Amino acid sequence: MTIGIENVQIYLPEKKLKNDELIAQFGFDESFLENKLGILERHIAADDELCSDLAVKAAENIFQTNDLSRKDIGLLVLCTQNPDYKLPHTSAIIQDRLGFDKGVAAFDINLGCSGFVYSLSIAKAFMKMHRIKYGLILTSDPYSKIILPGDRDTLPVFGDAATATLLSEDGRLKIMEFSFGTDGSGCNELIVKSEKKKYSSKLQKTRNDDLRTSYLYMNGRAIFDFMMTYVPANVLECLKLNKLEIDEIDYFVFHQAGKYMLDNLRKTLGIEKRKVVFAMERTGNTVSSSIPVALAPFLSKKNHKKKFLLSGFGVGLSWASTVLFT
Repeated sequence: MTIGIENVQIYLPEKKLKNDELIAQFGFDESFLENKLGILERHIAADDELCSDLAVKAAENIFQTNDLSRKDIGLLVLCTQNPDYKLPHTSAIIQDRLGFDKGVAAFDINLGCSGFVYSLSIAKAFMKMHRIKYGLILTSDPYSKIILPGDRDTLPVFGDAATATLLSEDGRLKIMEFSFGTDGSGCNELIVKSEKKKYSSKLQKTRNDDLRTSYLYMNGRAIFDFMMTYVPANVLECLKLNKLEIDEIDYFVFHQAGKYMLDNLRKTLGIEKRKVVFAMERTGNTVSSSIPVALAPFLSKKNHKKKFLLSGFGVGLSWASTVLFT
């Protein structure tokens, strides 16, 4: 039984945060936002739009674009670090809202930027072991809910999105071998230490650690150093596991962390610029959704005998890579 990706669909919230708003608020140089981050705008979930709301809308797009019954889905995996509640697991809420059969296996995966690749591995193994014909991976991580509105370090970087990836036993993109890694000693470099408190405009004017622990903290320099230390080696390990050379890959779909970061990763690995997919200009860094957002356009057209290397890395610290081929 060979498991592959059949389709990827995206949902982006209507509200947008554009560069001119950030320039007015923080005095950013426009070239920093456009050329170093590589972002023009970000989609932001509405105040009443939760993780499950985004995920359900992405999943509905799957059923609108595929001749598929909801009863056919045997596995539902949600990757998020910002669920609707502490419990129950948000995938159970989504199962009910989508009208899936009660025999479906549904669970959440608590991972960030590496989460889509991990989810592919788990879903592939689960489907093969239990002979499941169709599975659905949802990614939905509304980071806007945990970002301090006055934080110039995180607000320009992240956007909200949800994706739905349909897996089947004869999917168009076959899923190959994986390589993984974890370094928990760096957990404090990208972290939310405590429960989010209700936002107050007074928080915009303070850097008090007690207040900021309720929101996302990111040490950008440390995350860059982590990426450059571990990701190139992991990519090479993944290629070795799949018995491939770097020039045999047609497209590299890295976690969309930022243009400067991906440019340095590309140069370190010696990858041709045209082979590195960059797809965050209109979305920002959408965490676990960033790789499927970048991959989706390739599923909308025929790609004969193409090989893709996916690599996710970030919060944890965690990283993972795999190869897909048509």
